[in-house]
Amino acid sequence: MHLCKITVSLLCLSVTGCLMGPDYERPLVFQNVELEHILDLKTPAVQTLPFSPQDFKDNELDDLIAEAKENAPDIRTALARVEAGRAMRLGTIATLFPSIDATEQHTDQKIGKNMGLAPDDNSYQAGISIAWEIDLFGKKRREIEEASATEEQMKAALEKVMVSVVAEVGLNYVNLRTAQYLLKQTKDDLKIQQELARLTQDKYKTGLSSAIDVNQAEYQVATTRANIPKLETQIETYKNALAVLVGKPAGSFHERLKMTKKNLVVDPFRFDLNKLKSLPADVIRYRPDVIEMEQALKAQNARVGQAVASLFPTISLSALFGFESIHFDNLFKHNSYAHSYGSSITAPIFHFGALWQNVKAEEANMKESMIQYEKTLLNATQEIRNILVGLQKMEARHKDLQHAWERMDKAARLARNRYESGLIDYFQVLDAEERRIGAQADLTTSSGALYQNILNFYKAVGGQFTFDRIRANYSAE
Repeated sequence: MHLCKITVSLLCLSVTGCLMGPDYERPLVFQNVELEHILDLKTPAVQTLPFSPQDFKDNELDDLIAEAKENAPDIRTALARVEAGRAMRLGTIATLFPSIDATEQHTDQKIGKNMGLAPDDNSYQAGISIAWEIDLFGKKRREIEEASATEEQMKAALEKVMVSVVAEVGLNYVNLRTAQYLLKQTKDDLKIQQELARLTQDKYKTGLSSAIDVNQAEYQVATTRANIPKLETQIETYKNALAVLVGKPAGSFHERLKMTKKNLVVDPFRFDLNKLKSLPADVIRYRPDVIEMEQALKAQNARVGQAVASLFPTISLSALFGFESIHFDNLFKHNSYAHSYGSSITAPIFHFGALWQNVKAEEANMKESMIQYEKTLLNATQEIRNILVGLQKMEARHKDLQHAWERMDKAARLARNRYESGLIDYFQVLDAEERRIGAQADLTTSSGALYQNILNFYKAVGGQFTFDRIRANYSAE
């Protein structure tokens, strides 16, 4: 009973003893008011994500994202690293407690006659050994802090990978639908140009058109037809990228992702971009990459504590309980019982400054981690601001392109009608058609680019996974 009390007391001392080194405090690089001003943010009424890919209301995209979250190789790799980090943390916690090992030893010795010692004989030993380093100055507890921070770092890396995969699925899907619609437009344009080429041939036969008009019409047909293989190659490339992202072999989506009548790129763009500014300033601090860097900073802070703790003595206890005998038959009898226990203290006295230099090195590493944390925050503000400003400019450009295409489409129709009536030459039709095709492609590409940049915004703010953390943080406060 007395031994149990001593053991419990020592265990409490090991858990609650001194902690050397600085305790971690999150560095406040920017004030929230400053971030709100820099990014022109509007504090939301409720803490909800201002955008997710589900807002596109595209069932195929939603299914692809769900499959990617389940099967994407990058996500499964990150999950395995989280499991490894958890195991390392639990293993480090275990070092706070005594280690117990079973021992067995058999010695067969022959002693020289001139030694004047005991005669030659065998000896047997079996028992349990106990070893325990008491964490009086907190070195092991700092190691646990480091392991815990490393596990949280792996979790943040998982969130970062998940957000990145979701965004990449969305970006490739938008690229696919954009290329598919461009292909449809190209084929429609080809039909119009083939009709014009036949009309030009008919006029040429009757002397109402020149050979130049015929060659120009055939040139336009050939040029438009030449764009089709390029677009078909792009479509296959985007399908294969999506397949790999969701953990399937390339070619798996050849039939599944065919062109459909419903195409988010075709529909008029009506997304309210001002909605994207309704987010808390803390969104930057809770981006997965920022959390990952902060946990690295926390782990480095724990290493400083470990280095400081190395300057102080270590106290170890050891014990052996078991049986000893020179005859195996008597090994486990009452008279063979034996035990031993002892303690040791090791105090560093003179290491030629090595331990102090190790402390300084870890403190310098801490400064570097602080700078990297600040740099990550700065990069986050740059990404979010660039995307928000760029989206506003792109929306204005998209409206102008919409107006330009509507006007050019009317102009091209008028030019074709007037050419058929013999009021203008083919050169004017050719010019109008080239402008119409260019305006149409610019509008389609602009629509796709708007959706792409909204997805980039989703990635820049850290996705809905980061917002879950923010909501948890607010509820804790």
